[in-house]
Amino acid sequence: MHRCRDLGRVASVRRWTKAAIDCYQRGCVCTNCYYSEFFNGSPQRCQMKATVLELVRVLGKPTSIEDKESVIQ
Repeated sequence: MHRCRDLGRVASVRRWTKAAIDCYQRGCVCTNCYYSEFFNGSPQRCQMKATVLELVRVLGKPTSIEDKESVIQ
């Protein structure tokens, strides 16, 4: 299986979301993540790691934790 398929597909990204920032701060480790429980037992897989990697590639790293506050508003 190709590595890119392991990560999944990503639609175009425009901004950092709260969930993406949380995932980035965890180092894309799914332990204790809301989405890991959501996808547990499902044939579908979480695409957040692929999304975070694309966000870093396109927009760069989130500048600060304050980004989290601006996303919520």
